[in-house]
Amino acid sequence: MIKKIIASSLASVLLLTGVANSQTKIGKIGEITGTIGVASHYIVKGLESNRDKPTANLTGEFASSSYIQLILGAGIFAAKPDKPVTTGGGYDYEMNYYGGLRKTIDKLTLEAGYIYVDYPSASKGDDLALNTGAYYGKASLQATKDTILKLYYEQDDTKGSKVSSGKILQNYTEVGLSHNLGPVTFNASYGDYKKVVEHYKVGLSKEIMGFNVSIDYIDNDKTKNNITDKHDNQFTVLSISKSF
Repeated sequence: MIKKIIASSLASVLLLTGVANSQTKIGKIGEITGTIGVASHYIVKGLESNRDKPTANLTGEFASSSYIQLILGAGIFAAKPDKPVTTGGGYDYEMNYYGGLRKTIDKLTLEAGYIYVDYPSASKGDDLALNTGAYYGKASLQATKDTILKLYYEQDDTKGSKVSSGKILQNYTEVGLSHNLGPVTFNASYGDYKKVVEHYKVGLSKEIMGFNVSIDYIDNDKTKNNITDKHDNQFTVLSISKSF
């Protein structure tokens, strides 16, 4: 697959997971959440984004203590997506940066902001460079004591993602839920990448000895009638992370 961008990797990771986070308070200003982890695959919006190899990541987020929270986040991913067929350098790792506003009203949490994805080692000026920016909005509703409903929408700001078929992937929508079953949490989601690539995900997550462990099954339809590449359509992804 030839990609111009892989947008909102970090936002996708943060949106539809059912894991707990730790916080470090910074006086009365706010708090910082950090997470380090590794996954057997790096799946972004249903698509393989690290050549079928395991991916390590480190992320951090600052949330202010204000009435409407200011959110600032960043992440680094050891990801090497497929190199474009045009001229250009390699892609050794991925950086994400995002900022936005968040407000919780009773059982509803709303957030809106902007995210930028950058591959510092890639050649600049290439039409197929993987750098991109996008506006995003998301909502999380505590529907019941054990069930959380989630919605995420992303509006591309950099002409979308170009794939080998010539199609353009731009805006993205994802809906999902998490349900506490007691011993484990069940997670499920559906994502639509501009009606070109759709994917489904189901999985289980659990905190074990301070580590967040999850296993997910992901199925996409990218080879049915839209785009093709050499990677699988179905993935079983094991992830382990630690918050600090």
